[in-house]
Amino acid sequence: MPERVFRTASGVEWHVWSVIPGGAPGEERRHGYDRRSPDPVIAFKGPDRRSTADRRRKLPVAAPMQLGWLVFDSGSERRRLAPIPPAWEARPASDLERFCERAVPVAKNASQDRKTD
Repeated sequence: MPERVFRTASGVEWHVWSVIPGGAPGEERRHGYDRRSPDPVIAFKGPDRRSTADRRRKLPVAAPMQLGWLVFDSGSERRRLAPIPPAWEARPASDLERFCERAVPVAKNASQDRKTD
């Protein structure tokens, strides 16, 4: 995930990164080893209450955002721009400032302090 930092003409520093929502249905995004223990002493022995085998939470993504968006964060304000402009990573700061002006402000809460937007 590329990240850029730029400063507007008014002196505000913005961090910009792209967000691409989850891939195709059934596509595995987790990497690394399986942390579940094969030890039968630790294994849960009660009935399984899951309705599906996939326990990950799937949040609906609005139609304009399905192909991804840019997040602009100044520390005190957060904005989103969809769709992602082509080659935004290589664009000059003046283009990023124009994109930021077009971006829609979003509420920023404590759970968004890290780049999970």
